[in-house]
Amino acid sequence: MSHLDYAALFLMFGIILISLATVWQMYVMLTETYSLNRFQNSPKMLWVAMSLFFSFSLSVYWVCPNARKKGWLFLLLGGGGVVCYGLGMWYKKLAGF
Repeated sequence: MSHLDYAALFLMFGIILISLATVWQMYVMLTETYSLNRFQNSPKMLWVAMSLFFSFSLSVYWVCPNARKKGWLFLLLGGGGVVCYGLGMWYKKLAGF
């Protein structure tokens, strides 16, 4: 296999893994944000709302304890996708494109 073949494979797998990470992230956000109801009518709600405004995903993992367990799969899928995509770009550069 040539460098372009490896580049195409790694780019394809990288895009697929990043897409799966996105779908998993949406699933976690839709299923775990119900636990934010415990902050209703609480002074902490201001800080929770501010963190949600700046970084929704990170603050849900910070505030919702059940989401932290599911975050490992997102980290693996997203990290693997970025590594595969980076390898694909590197092989593409080696091929001269």
